[in-house]
Amino acid sequence: MAVDRDLKSLKILFIHHTAMWYRKPFFRKLSKIYDVKFLFTNVEGYNKTYDTELSQKIEGLEGVNYKVVKNYFGIAFGAIKETTRKYDVFVGGSWDTPTDLIETLFYLLIVKLRRKSFILWREDWDWNVNSLKRSFVKFMAGFIGRNADAILVPGSKHKEFFTSLGVHSSSIFIMPNVSNIELNDKDLENKDNIRKELNLENKKVILYVGRLIDLKGVDYLIKAFYKLYQELEDVVLLVVGDGPEKSKLEVLAGELGIKDNVIFTGNIDNSLLGGYYLLSNVFVLPSITTYFADACPLVVNEAMYFAKPVITSDAVGTTFMIQNGKNGYVVPERDEDSLCNAIYKIISNPDLEEKMGNESKKLIEKGFKYKNMVDGFTSAVQHVMKGKK
Repeated sequence: MAVDRDLKSLKILFIHHTAMWYRKPFFRKLSKIYDVKFLFTNVEGYNKTYDTELSQKIEGLEGVNYKVVKNYFGIAFGAIKETTRKYDVFVGGSWDTPTDLIETLFYLLIVKLRRKSFILWREDWDWNVNSLKRSFVKFMAGFIGRNADAILVPGSKHKEFFTSLGVHSSSIFIMPNVSNIELNDKDLENKDNIRKELNLENKKVILYVGRLIDLKGVDYLIKAFYKLYQELEDVVLLVVGDGPEKSKLEVLAGELGIKDNVIFTGNIDNSLLGGYYLLSNVFVLPSITTYFADACPLVVNEAMYFAKPVITSDAVGTTFMIQNGKNGYVVPERDEDSLCNAIYKIISNPDLEEKMGNESKKLIEKGFKYKNMVDGFTSAVQHVMKGKK
């Protein structure tokens, strides 16, 4: 999408929690198009959660106008102060924690008082949980969403959520999540090495990648694999990641008598991830609804990028990326029978597996590249600036 010359002169204040590795290319591209200043407000929190090592100086953002802002008692007062200064468009907003919500309400108030444009960037979707907390979150999401000048969301499921809260669809723009993972020669070498190290020769590999927390529903995947193993013995479940549920999952695999066929790798170096995707036959993300759901996990993008069929539960926000029967399947959450059947359909049919994998790759190349992300952002900026004329 072409960017008007007038838009390039806009001053944009972009506030976000941190600069995760997959966001950096997007931030770099925006900085080449717009006069944008990034403020990152929760670097320390993300370091703890994702085992990253981001600091005041973030590798990969050389030449980008950014600042890491400290927060006190969970609130980035420096970022709030920055909203009182000179800019044309504000981008940001969060209600992941109570302090995030307080910050966002301050941002919204100041931006509106200064008669500037407020663009909200969120990944929420409606996962039908009846609880006081969820009701409050929906209330605040509706309030902030209706008062924003535009909203950026990663997909159709998220757009439907905000329209259900009374936000006009014309002010909601899809800016897809994108992974910066790329295929290289080392991935092919790693694939062969991993296959040998884990003794996966002549095995069909079902792959899971992610944190081992209750939200991800890996116990249902293990139960589904147990049922699958009764029909096909040349299968292995490869669980990549770590987390508080790991020991429970290992015990479950032992109790079911499949511990030799369920391999837990723990955390791996990101440079090895491509090799794991390449050696797999199908990727599965069996997330479940807890008091919230899986918003928009990038592992789905990554598996599709490596031309893999994808199976997810309907508790995952990326179901819009999966065309049932074409590049994978969406199954009901907490349903190991449906999960088992979907896996069986793919790994028992090599032609279907290849066809679905090719469709996954096509979908990624068409709609989930950084260009698509920048185009979505630009559409939102154009929209809010038209409203100012």
